[in-house]
Amino acid sequence: MSTTARPGLRAPSSVEATSQPSAVHHAAATETLPDRVSGSTARRWWRLAGSVALVAFAFWVTYQFAHTTTGPHHNQFDLKIYYRAVTFWIDGNNIYDYSQPDPVNITLGFTYPPLAAVLMAPMAGLSLSLLTTISVLAIIATTAWCVFVCLRERVRITRQNGLMVVGLATAASFLLEPIRQTMGFGQINMYLMALVLLDVLVLGRRGSRWTGIGIGLAMAIKLTPGIFLLYLLLSKQWRATVVAICTAIAATLLAAVVTPSATWQYYTSLLWESDRVGFLGGSANQSMNGLLARIAAPHDPSKVIWLLLVVAVAAGAGWRIRRAVQAGDRLAALTLTGLLGILVSPVSWPHHIVWVIPAGVIIAHRLIQLSNTATPDGLPLRTEVWSRLRTSGSLLLLVGLGSLAFGQDLRLALDLPDVDYSDLSVFWMCVASVQMFWCLAAVFLLPIRSGNEAAGSRRFGAEAAAPARQN
Repeated sequence: MSTTARPGLRAPSSVEATSQPSAVHHAAATETLPDRVSGSTARRWWRLAGSVALVAFAFWVTYQFAHTTTGPHHNQFDLKIYYRAVTFWIDGNNIYDYSQPDPVNITLGFTYPPLAAVLMAPMAGLSLSLLTTISVLAIIATTAWCVFVCLRERVRITRQNGLMVVGLATAASFLLEPIRQTMGFGQINMYLMALVLLDVLVLGRRGSRWTGIGIGLAMAIKLTPGIFLLYLLLSKQWRATVVAICTAIAATLLAAVVTPSATWQYYTSLLWESDRVGFLGGSANQSMNGLLARIAAPHDPSKVIWLLLVVAVAAGAGWRIRRAVQAGDRLAALTLTGLLGILVSPVSWPHHIVWVIPAGVIIAHRLIQLSNTATPDGLPLRTEVWSRLRTSGSLLLLVGLGSLAFGQDLRLALDLPDVDYSDLSVFWMCVASVQMFWCLAAVFLLPIRSGNEAAGSRRFGAEAAAPARQN
């Protein structure tokens, strides 16, 4: 094939003809690279701005709905107790002598172990308005981190959609009464759950020698996280169990150095006075003991019946926790343990039930899995529908009962009394305990991943690397 020069133009030589296309392509690539980078950066920023705007709008709508439609805001009532009690203590008084009026429980005071007072001491140097702002932001941030860690156990979260997914899920969690009350009261439950999740789902997955320190610290701040020693024992994490116990003892001794008399008073007398936190038979007490107290009122609930219920439920829950451990499902094991703690504690307020967050993640993930599961070809529509309902029936029960229990303040919606149920039947006493019944149902119905599912899931840290090296 010959190349003929057109008039006024010089025909390229063979060398030029060979090299010219690559040179032109290189020049074009060089010229468009900044444009491509600029376009990609712009898209990322637009995506980020859109995610931030969507999440902010979701939070605003959630806040307005949760604190005006489904229940009261509570006006940081518990945070004010912490603030005033710590200020009272800093002024030279015994922190356990502080009390303030309460519309339901007559008076309330500081009920946490001395270490909590030591950690809260910096509050005294702040104004209440500034402290409230810090508390609200800290609760939101801690909740978002807990949501992220729980989601990460079940789904892959990419950088592109991470902010939007976690942000929307966090906003949605504040529609649930335990999380809404945690915000409204200024409570500390999210911080305690974050310590447990950090321990098991972060440090534990990395095989850290410090695993157990979070549970131990949570135990020293508030006694109820001690239930997670059961998880460590059932999963045979002996070193982590020792670390947790030693951490709790060391933190308690540290508090004793700062305030020896209050520490002695708390652990020798106040620890056993469960009525200091409020009336056991109040509708807000969602433990099994709370239901027994409502039924037995005006008498004290039977300790024998309560202990028998505790043993029976703990045995069943322990069996399921052990199954989750054997399947490698740490999220389910932790969630079951947390819900068991709600049931067996003498007093469990609704804002204690923050373990509804990981339970919700587990249920939602399982429902999505079932919806994506193919059914045999040729089945009639009615047969297929009934088959899916049978498969997901227990999950739908948890969703329905959970919507009733956590979607609104049921006491206000049904005009139930705060404390005195003497004029009402046992049926209404049980209705007032719907959150307790949900926790009980979840302990026995919450799905646990099979060993194959757990083995194929995303792994993190040293625990992920170890099986790979064995293969």
